[in-house]
Amino acid sequence: MLLKVLKGIRPKGLIILIIVFTSIFSLALFCLPPDSLSNPPDSCGSLLGLKFNDTLPAEEQKYLGITGKNVFTLSDSKGTIFVIEVFSTYCTTCPRDVPVINEVYSSIKNDPGLKENVRVFSIAIGNNRTEAENYKKELKILYPVLTDYSFAAHKALGNPRVPYTLIIRKTAKGRCTVEYSHQGVLTSANLILNELKSCVP
Repeated sequence: MLLKVLKGIRPKGLIILIIVFTSIFSLALFCLPPDSLSNPPDSCGSLLGLKFNDTLPAEEQKYLGITGKNVFTLSDSKGTIFVIEVFSTYCTTCPRDVPVINEVYSSIKNDPGLKENVRVFSIAIGNNRTEAENYKKELKILYPVLTDYSFAAHKALGNPRVPYTLIIRKTAKGRCTVEYSHQGVLTSANLILNELKSCVP
């Protein structure tokens, strides 16, 4: 029955139908309310070892401490504390976090007590490099954007809904701990900055 219906739809209509279903699926997957979300993980060691395959601008490579590398792990990055914004370009509420994380990034770069140890970046869940770069340009994102097309990082974090913001600390022997996490849209940069000040010695 379904095949008969699909055969009766013109190619243009079929494309529109696919776009509608993809949008509905993306909204269901990424943008459900925070009370439907799973608990954040207590540790994030598996995240540190994941390989990211991203060609970043030289300035961003230097910032992350991965100069000359297109394939790298978070263990390769300099800094001991990471502010990570997890998002998807298909998420309708995620753009609201960008100005807040931009402010966090700028504040850290201007704070002598934070800028040596803290790195800010985001991870685009289920997006390719082109989608991530277009999103970065359109929203004027100041910090590096990594991609997680295969959902490996998303899985390592417990499959959270987005936007999802966390602060992680690298510890000894390739381990890390989650110092702070927030599911849903951030209301203020101070939420993150205050947490960072309690994390940094």
